[in-house]
Amino acid sequence: MKAVLGLEDGTCVTGEGFGVEGECSGELVFSTQMGGYMEALTDPSYHGQILMFTFPTIGNYGVDRDNFQAPKVWALGCVAREICRDPEHLPVLTEYFEENGLLGIEGVDTRMLTIKTRVQGTLRAALVVGDDRPEKAVERARTVPPISDKELIPAVSCKEPYHIPGKGKRIAALDLGMKKNMVVSLRHRDADLHVFPHTT
Repeated sequence: MKAVLGLEDGTCVTGEGFGVEGECSGELVFSTQMGGYMEALTDPSYHGQILMFTFPTIGNYGVDRDNFQAPKVWALGCVAREICRDPEHLPVLTEYFEENGLLGIEGVDTRMLTIKTRVQGTLRAALVVGDDRPEKAVERARTVPPISDKELIPAVSCKEPYHIPGKGKRIAALDLGMKKNMVVSLRHRDADLHVFPHTT
């Protein structure tokens, strides 16, 4: 299915969409990791952003739920040069996106987009899957409010306090979008961990 990514500066790239038809808009940011694409996609710090991967191919080991940093994908959309369709483990990344109502585009020049982002700074973007009209994506990108104007923390914070007992130091953590690895790291140190929502 066709897809288009438009930026606020008028840049527009077309590619092959994956996941479901629809659109999303937010800041375009990038990850330079060679692996760990599911860790990045499920990282709450990417809430409100469209995540682009600079490594040429992602999805080569499927969807590894053990490495999720949150129970779901927080990135609004995924931009990649190529998605592996024959991974080492199942499910395939494209199938996971489709089953979970997520949006993605592949077959685009991520190198060009990364250089543009490095030179110009973070740009507002719109990803439209199921349509390849560039003017629609660019217009949508230009109407995106700055991320600084959005209240993102309430969505990624825990709703109720919780306690993970340990025999080490007592630690209180305010959840403003904590990744699973933060909690795991503290548990390895046998911390007596108390986690509180952002409203505490």
